[in-house]
Amino acid sequence: MQKIEKDDIVIRKGIIHILDSNNGYLGLSNDLLDMGPDLMEFVRGHIFKILDSDDTKKCKFDGSLSPIPALLEDMQEKEDDSFIKASRLLAESLFDIMCDSVTIPAADLVVVSFQLHSVVYLALLKMNYKDTYIHKEEENEVNDIVKQRIMPMGGARLTEAVIVDLLEYKVQLVEKKFEMMTGDKINYISERFLKCHADLAPKKKFQILNKTITAINNRYDGTGLKDRIDIKSKLREEFAEKNEFRINEIGDRIFGDSPEKKQEFDDRMERYDMQYDKFTVRKENTVKGLEFILVETDTGVEIKIPMEEYNTKANVKIVEDSHGYNAIIIKNIEQATVK
Repeated sequence: MQKIEKDDIVIRKGIIHILDSNNGYLGLSNDLLDMGPDLMEFVRGHIFKILDSDDTKKCKFDGSLSPIPALLEDMQEKEDDSFIKASRLLAESLFDIMCDSVTIPAADLVVVSFQLHSVVYLALLKMNYKDTYIHKEEENEVNDIVKQRIMPMGGARLTEAVIVDLLEYKVQLVEKKFEMMTGDKINYISERFLKCHADLAPKKKFQILNKTITAINNRYDGTGLKDRIDIKSKLREEFAEKNEFRINEIGDRIFGDSPEKKQEFDDRMERYDMQYDKFTVRKENTVKGLEFILVETDTGVEIKIPMEEYNTKANVKIVEDSHGYNAIIIKNIEQATVK
């Protein structure tokens, strides 16, 4: 995975359209934005957060259903009129879908082309309105407080956005499910607007993988505490060695000695269409849970053990006696803090 820095993103041009579905108003612009340094930095920051997030999904267009690839192929990004026309068509299509729901938030749609590592991209940034309050000066020296809708601030993280590689038409997106008039709660951006097949986000995949291993690890009787901690340690080692999660190899390494556990693991991965998956994450915080093991006893005692300490075997030791009872021994304590 290629490292991305915010300054690598070069903004080329942009336009804004008003998608006020709450009031049934579509305000399409006929001209490009005057992209000064402050506005460029604002847009660049939002794009960077999307590209650098483990919540961002990858998506493939369904060529037989989606009209978006043909529209983008016809668009001449270098020509302003062509860019404006394409952005208006995209905004109008998205607005029509938004009006088929009372829960999808109204927004401004900022359509931007930018360059990253010699490739030109198109970003559709859905700036959902936020309510806030501002002062208002009335006549006769009377001041008031009124409600006003604003776009997300620069430090916020957008929950709905699309980025398309204009060379190979690869899609990255963040989205949320909303209830439509039919009563169905769907990912309307990928399913109805883009008509693409969206993959799970890396963060979601890791959560499913980690939760599955933990559930299988704890469900079977006869597996000692040390063996269960060792299984969690193996998952950490897999990622440390390969810098990605390879589902097949993880299943073989962790549950290869138990056909029953391996079959359950494979079945659960297949349920999420992850059985042949390989994925990695950008943020250390996404896999922070691999850095420690949390043990909770039947008496309610919780012990948090750093995985590095456990793997060195010097200061933490798990002992099981002949009756099946476990003891966790912590040695070489120079200082301790009560929290």
